[in-house]
Amino acid sequence: MVHYIPLIVLGILPIMNPVSTVPLFLALTGGMTEEHKLRQARMACFYAFLILSVFLCLGNVIISFFGISLAGIRVAGGLIILMLSFRMLFPADMTPVTKSGVDSVKEATVDFSFSPLAMPSISGPGTIAVVMGYGSQIPDEHSIAGHAIVIMGIAIAILFAYMTLLFSGVIAKFLGEHGIQAVSKIMGFLLACVSVQFLASGIHEFIINLGTTIQARSN
Repeated sequence: MVHYIPLIVLGILPIMNPVSTVPLFLALTGGMTEEHKLRQARMACFYAFLILSVFLCLGNVIISFFGISLAGIRVAGGLIILMLSFRMLFPADMTPVTKSGVDSVKEATVDFSFSPLAMPSISGPGTIAVVMGYGSQIPDEHSIAGHAIVIMGIAIAILFAYMTLLFSGVIAKFLGEHGIQAVSKIMGFLLACVSVQFLASGIHEFIINLGTTIQARSN
């Protein structure tokens, strides 16, 4: 099952899109010391890992409590991710996040690690939907191993996010505003592919369940 880890990472990274967090991170931490910046990046990724892991592990409890089917989770998650991918591919507002936009609320000692960095920037609704979608596809007979594999995938994706924040200044200078927008569009396309796969899987299960129900009633 280890060979699923790269697929999970590739499914999470497009919606997480750490590069899109770079302008926000730089704007919020502009007046901080290097040590405080590193702490912000470290704690943001730690909180994001906890958020995604909790939603992964409690996904089945949430499904059972609200009476939601696994197919419903996949279709709903696919629709949310598809909508977010369209926003990344066709952004309505191309105005970049600038330092002046947060100067009025920024303080050198303020902790931005949980919000808005960890949530909703790194582990937003789309990322949570992807993780719950993966959790819904774990077979019951491989529950522990399956969850461990997904958590490993989450950890690797979070590591990418941490490295991105760590070198955010270098990335911003290298890519520039248009470069970051281009990366976001590429991530948006990959995200659209992931959403279609979730939709196809959920609809396929709906059809199978409907066929089973009709056959049972006819007998």
